[in-house]
Amino acid sequence: MKKLAKYLSISLIVTGVSGCSWLDVVPDNLPTINDAFSNRATAEKSLFSCYRFLPDPTNSFTYPAYFTSKDEFEYTRFETYANQPVVRISRGEQNSNSPLLDYWSGNNGGTSMFEAIRTCNIFLEGIYEPKDLPAWERDRWIAEVKFLKAYYHFFLLQLYGPIPIVKENIPLSASPDEVRVFREPVDECVDYIVQLLDEATSNLPLTISNHLEEDGRITQPIALAVKAKVLAWAASPLFNGNPDYQDWRDSRGKQLIPDTYNLEKWVKAAEAIRNAIDVCHSANHGLFRFNKTANPSTYMMNDSLVRIMNVRKAITERWNQGIIWSSMSPFSGAGYSDLQRATFPTMYSGDVIQVVSQAFASFNMAELFYSNKGIPINEDIDWDYAGRYQLQTATTEAGHGSYIQTGQQTVALHFNREPRFYASLCFDRGFMEISTATTNGGASFTPYLRFRNGEPGYANNNLFGYYPKKLIAFESSCTQGENRPYSGYDYRFPLIRLADLYLLYSEALNEVKATPDAEVYEWIDKVRTITGLKGVVESWKNSKYPNRPSNKDEMRKIIQHERLIELAFEGQRFWDVRRWKLAENLWTYRPQGWSFEASSAEGYYTVVYRAEEGRQFTFKDYLWPISAYDLRVNKNFVQTHGW
Repeated sequence: MKKLAKYLSISLIVTGVSGCSWLDVVPDNLPTINDAFSNRATAEKSLFSCYRFLPDPTNSFTYPAYFTSKDEFEYTRFETYANQPVVRISRGEQNSNSPLLDYWSGNNGGTSMFEAIRTCNIFLEGIYEPKDLPAWERDRWIAEVKFLKAYYHFFLLQLYGPIPIVKENIPLSASPDEVRVFREPVDECVDYIVQLLDEATSNLPLTISNHLEEDGRITQPIALAVKAKVLAWAASPLFNGNPDYQDWRDSRGKQLIPDTYNLEKWVKAAEAIRNAIDVCHSANHGLFRFNKTANPSTYMMNDSLVRIMNVRKAITERWNQGIIWSSMSPFSGAGYSDLQRATFPTMYSGDVIQVVSQAFASFNMAELFYSNKGIPINEDIDWDYAGRYQLQTATTEAGHGSYIQTGQQTVALHFNREPRFYASLCFDRGFMEISTATTNGGASFTPYLRFRNGEPGYANNNLFGYYPKKLIAFESSCTQGENRPYSGYDYRFPLIRLADLYLLYSEALNEVKATPDAEVYEWIDKVRTITGLKGVVESWKNSKYPNRPSNKDEMRKIIQHERLIELAFEGQRFWDVRRWKLAENLWTYRPQGWSFEASSAEGYYTVVYRAEEGRQFTFKDYLWPISAYDLRVNKNFVQTHGW
C-alpha cells in the first residue's frame, strides 16, 4: 500500500518546508491512500477535502482583495486590527523575508495553494480504487478536482505570475534534479490551466439541481467562466507585452513574462468569454432583475427602490440567475471575519456591541459612481463637479425622497447620482433599507443614517464617511432596543456573476477591433440597462467629451470604469486594477474623509486628509515575493522581479 506521506515531496520542495526528519519517523500504522479511497463514502470525503482550500472571499483579513489596496475598502483604526497581514500590506510592509498573506508557503494569513494542488493530485491518483462508485459519478468528481487544481494554479498565477506547474506529485524516490522544480513562464502556466479546464468541462453538470446539498459544486458555466478569466489575464497588460519584466529570466535563460504584445491573446480570450456566456445562457443564467411582487414585504417599492434592489440583491439573493459561481461558505453573520457584519453601519444607539463595523468604503468610492445621466460626474455638463462638497437640502420635489431623508442637509456629492451609488454606499442622511426597519417596502418609512458626533453612527469611528451597503442583505435585521439588535441574512458570496462576463466580453471585443462598434457597446449596455441607464453612446452625448465611446483607447477607459462600478466591493477590483497595470494611479491616493468629530452639517462635511500618507506602490508590488527561505531550499527558483 502507498503511504500518504509518499506524496508530500512536491509540497516540501515548492514551499520550502524541511521534511527529511519528519518523513523518517512516519509510523507504519498511518492511514494509506487505499484507506482514503476504500469506498464511495471515504472517496467523497477526499473530494470535499479538495474543496476546502478554496480561498474564502468573505474573510476580509485572509483574502487579498479587500484591505491590501486602500482604494476601495478602509479598515477601522482599532488597534485590534493594526497587525493583520492585509493591513500591513496596505502600509507597504510586504517583504521577501517573511511574505504576508503567503499563499505560496501557507504563512502569515495565507493558505498554501501547493498543498491544495497536492491534495488534488492525491485524489486523482486514488479515485479509481472505490468499487462502489458509479463510473458517471467518478467522471464528475474527477472533473471537479481537475477544475480545482486549475483554479489553485490560477490563484497563484494572479498573485505571483510565473509558478511551478504541478502536473503530478513527485515521489520520494525522485532524484534531486527532479524535485528542484522551476517557475515556468506565464504563457506555459496559462496553457496548462486552460488544458485542465478543457479536460474537466464535458464531465461537469450544466446546472446544480439541489442547491441545499450541492451548493458551490462546480458546473460547466463555472469552468468556462474561469477559463475566460484566465485567458483575459493572459491578454491583459500585466502579462501581455510588459516591458517591466523584460529582464526577468531563470537559470535556464527562459523569459518568464513576455515583453512583446500579442493581439491573438485577446482573440482567444474573446472566443472563450463568448463561449462561456452562451453556455451560461443555456443553463438559464441571466442578468438579475428584482421581482418586487414575489415578496409581500417589498411589493410596494417604487421604481427607484427596485433599481437599488436590482443591485443589492444581485449579490445577496440566494441562487439567483445572475450568479455563476458563489462561495460554499455561508454569509452567516457570525464572527468578525463575516463581511456583512463588518460592513453594517450603526443605525441605533447601543448597536456598536452587536455590529462590528470594521470595514468602511474608501472616500474616493463616493466619486467613482456616475451621475444620474450615466457618465462620470466630472464629465456631466449638467452636474456641478466643482460644487460637489457644498451643502444641499433634500426635497421630495427634486426626486430625492427615495435616497435621502427629506429636509436633511448633506453634500451635493450625494445628489443626482446613478442608482448604483445609492445601492452601494451608506452615507450620512442617506437611507438604510433593511427588512426590519423598512415598512411597506419603503413606501412608508425607511430609517436614515446619522454619522455625526453625538449621533448613533459616530460610535464606530468611521473616519471616511461611507460603508459598502451593497454587501448587506435587505433581509438582515437591526432592531432598536433588542438584546441582539443585529442578525445577518445567510447568503452565498458571488465569485463570478454574468455581468462580469458581459463586461469582460465588451473589453475583449474592444481590444480585438480597430474601432469600437455596436457589438462592443451591446454587452456593456446590457449591464447598464438593469439600473435604468442609457447606453454609452447615448449617455455620453450629455458629456463634455461626447466622442469618447468612438475612440478605442477612450472606450477602454469607459469599460474599465464600468467594471469598477458594477463589481464594486465584490472582490474584483483588486484583480482588475493589477491586470490593467493601473495600481500606481489608483492605489496611491492620500486617505481622506469627512470630519466625523463635528456635530453640525457644516463641520462634518469638511474634507479632512488623514495623517498617514497614501500607499507607496512601485511595479514590483504587482506580483508578490516568495520567501528567501524557499529560495534557499530550491536553488532553481528565482525571486519575483523587483524583490
